[in-house]
Amino acid sequence: MAENNNLKIDSMKFEALTFAHEGQTALIRNADFEFPMNEVVWVKGTEGQGKSSLLQVLAGLLNPQSGFFYINDQNVLDMSFEEFLPYRLAIGYTFDYGGLISNRTVYDNLMLPLAYHKLIPMNEAKERVEEIIKLFDINKFAHERPAHIPGRVRKLTCLLRALVMRPQVLLMDDPSVGLGQDTLYTFVDYIHTLRKEGHLKHIFMSSYDEKYMSLFNYQIIHIDDGQIYLQTVEQDKKVVHL
Repeated sequence: MAENNNLKIDSMKFEALTFAHEGQTALIRNADFEFPMNEVVWVKGTEGQGKSSLLQVLAGLLNPQSGFFYINDQNVLDMSFEEFLPYRLAIGYTFDYGGLISNRTVYDNLMLPLAYHKLIPMNEAKERVEEIIKLFDINKFAHERPAHIPGRVRKLTCLLRALVMRPQVLLMDDPSVGLGQDTLYTFVDYIHTLRKEGHLKHIFMSSYDEKYMSLFNYQIIHIDDGQIYLQTVEQDKKVVHL
């Protein structure tokens, strides 16, 4: 949970929820679904079925046309911005390459959520960001703007900016794409470390990368023809150790 945010997220569910992009067929249609919690959840579906949209609805970034989205039995769709803010602070969402602020450095982009929300003292925020920069060996890019750094580092910075708040819920859309193998293993190891420390309790991510997903114990949900389904996963599935 993000510091100084007393909210604890225990449950997330849809009731009769429908979402469609304007002028298009509904990607989620009158769906009832209670999401697995305290798990790493692999969101699967064929291209165009709505995996990214589902993650953005869960993040509060897209509003459905009808139905209910409950967190802790509270319909968050009825909340004002101020009422939803404690939930937003407990949810991390990873944008793709375009998610960074172009006129800010890598360091500034990583600092931004901590400095803006003032959830921890500034010296602690700086220390946390400096530790992340050191762990991922991106110090030489720390004071460069996104346009002047490799795509791998841009993607990594997008991912780490969602993790720097140490949220309870982490939503990631194809996180492994463009990272490179060494960076990917460091990233997965960092997620495991944060989970052991009590952060990132509920992770939902889409991915076509089975090798990457094999680095986690996960549950699977499918989105297909507007509905969401839970797939049983063998509990003795072996995780590849880093």
